[in-house]
Amino acid sequence: MAPELITVGGLTVDNVISADGQVALAQAGGNGAYSAVGALMWAPRVGLVSCAVETYPRATIAWLEQNGIDLGGVAWSDERLSSCNWFIYDAEGRREEGLSSPPDSLSEAGFPTDHLTPVEVARWRELLGRRTAPGEISYSDFRVRHPLTGSQVPQSWRRARGVHLAPSQPEVMRAMLDVFAPGGAIVTADPGWQLVDYTLDEITPILAGIDAFLPSEVELRALVPDTGLSDALAVIAARCPGAVAVKLGPKGVLVWDRAAAGAVAVPPAPANTLDPTGAGDSFCGGFLAGLVETGDPVHAARYGAISAARIVECFGADGALPPDRAALRTTLAEEIEACR
Repeated sequence: MAPELITVGGLTVDNVISADGQVALAQAGGNGAYSAVGALMWAPRVGLVSCAVETYPRATIAWLEQNGIDLGGVAWSDERLSSCNWFIYDAEGRREEGLSSPPDSLSEAGFPTDHLTPVEVARWRELLGRRTAPGEISYSDFRVRHPLTGSQVPQSWRRARGVHLAPSQPEVMRAMLDVFAPGGAIVTADPGWQLVDYTLDEITPILAGIDAFLPSEVELRALVPDTGLSDALAVIAARCPGAVAVKLGPKGVLVWDRAAAGAVAVPPAPANTLDPTGAGDSFCGGFLAGLVETGDPVHAARYGAISAARIVECFGADGALPPDRAALRTTLAEEIEACR
C-alpha cells in the first residue's frame, strides 16, 4: 500500500557541536529524513523522496526503513562524499551556516572529539571559517548539483494525502507541485535559504500552489524585512491561500489566523534539548500529519511541536525511532485540553 504522507528533501551527514560543547561527528540527517521522522511520529508509514549517496550510513537507512519510512522514492548514487556540514549551536539554539569539513578535520587540528570548551569552540569556528578545500564536494553541494526530479516519485504515490517539501531549489519545488497537486494532496513547504535567496514576488507562484508555508523566524524576516512577525505573516498570507506559520525555535510557533486576522501562539512541547538539528524539519513533518488529520493549522502546529520535541532530545534523524505513538497521542490530548 502506498504511504499517505510523503516528504521530499535531502539526506546528509552532519557534524554537531551542541550548546554545552558536546561533539557528535558524522550524524545521519538531512531535511528529508528529519521531516519524514517528524511525520512518522503520527503515521505508521511515510514515503521519502530523496537521493542517498554511497557514504550515507547504511545502518541508518535500514533503521529508517524498518521503522516505517518507505524509500521507494529515493534515488541511489555511488558517489562518496567526505565533507559534512558543521552545526555549532549557541545557548539560544542559533547556529552558523555554511561551514563544512570532513569529521576527521577536528582531531587533525588537535581538538578533542567528544567535548569542546567555549574557547575551543570559538577557535574551531574560526578555523572552519578560514578553511579552503578546492574541489571538495559537501553533501549540500551534491544536492544542488543533483536536484530531485518528479520522475523518481513512484506512480502509486501521486495520490498521497499529504506532501511536505523540505528546503529545496525553486525548480525542485515546482516539479514536485506538478507531480502531487493534480492528485489533490495537501502540500506544505519550508523555504530554507533556497527560497529566501529570491524575492517574495519571485516565489509567489510557489506560495500560490501550496497549502501551508512554514518559514523560520530568520527566513520570514528576510522575506518580509522591516516589519513585525504578525504583519509579516499577513503579507505572506495574502500570497499563500493556505496556512502560514513561523517557527520560533525554543519560543514555539506563531500561526496566522485568517478569521481573526491575527497570529496565534503555540508553545513548544517540553523537551530535554540535546541537539536542535532537525527541529524545524521534524516540526514540518508533524505539522503535515496534523493538517492532513485535522485540517486545523493551530492543531497541526501542536503535532509539529511534539515531533520537534522528540527529535531534539537525541542526535541524528534516527535517534527518535521507534516512536511511541500512543504516548505522543496522550501528550497531544493533554496539550489540547490545557489550551481550552
